[in-house]
Amino acid sequence: MLNDLITFFTGAPQNRRKYARRAGPFPAWVAIGAQWTNCACLDISGSGLGVVSPAAIPEEANFRVQLEGKNIVIRAKRVWQQPGTAQGKPAWRYGLTFTGISADDWDAVIRFSNNDQVAVDNKAQKELELVRLKADDVARLIPKKLQDTMLSMLVQKGRLAPIDDKTPLVQYAYGGVVKRNGKALHRLSIHSRVRDPATNEVKAYDTRFMFDDQGGNVAMDE
Repeated sequence: MLNDLITFFTGAPQNRRKYARRAGPFPAWVAIGAQWTNCACLDISGSGLGVVSPAAIPEEANFRVQLEGKNIVIRAKRVWQQPGTAQGKPAWRYGLTFTGISADDWDAVIRFSNNDQVAVDNKAQKELELVRLKADDVARLIPKKLQDTMLSMLVQKGRLAPIDDKTPLVQYAYGGVVKRNGKALHRLSIHSRVRDPATNEVKAYDTRFMFDDQGGNVAMDE
């Protein structure tokens, strides 16, 4: 399901090895203990980054990388390391892969790596993040069992009336993939409405979900 959804969202099959990589150096900092330590980001792509640090970096750490004035926060895991020197002092060069990055920051890295503008206005950001799915897209891309799970969660939260034999009146919007703890998770937003029986007022909700490629580990962003 992951490749089908990614193809729908981007118009091209997913292949993280083919992410554009942009060479630096760029200003960067790594969290070592309770301190942020200066380092240099040598290159960055949609799946990882290379850095040179005057201090040894833990196996997994948080990084801040400045791309066109925007600070990108990344959690990354060491893939390889190489000792050396920088300006006559001991230094280490690292190759790291993302294990955690917010959706907005990941989108910014992708734009930057492709030599596009890092910052986008609110309207463009909204269009970038969510692509509305038509009914046939939903049926083709999202398994019925997963749909039922998410809709049941909305019912439990009072954001959707109990489901009967009729098709619930909801709208789906897909928001791409974000990495969490080294795993790719889909982002999906469901627009639902429910009538308050006490006041007869209709309330609308936009609820975001995350789930893995097998349709499991479904989480609601409240």
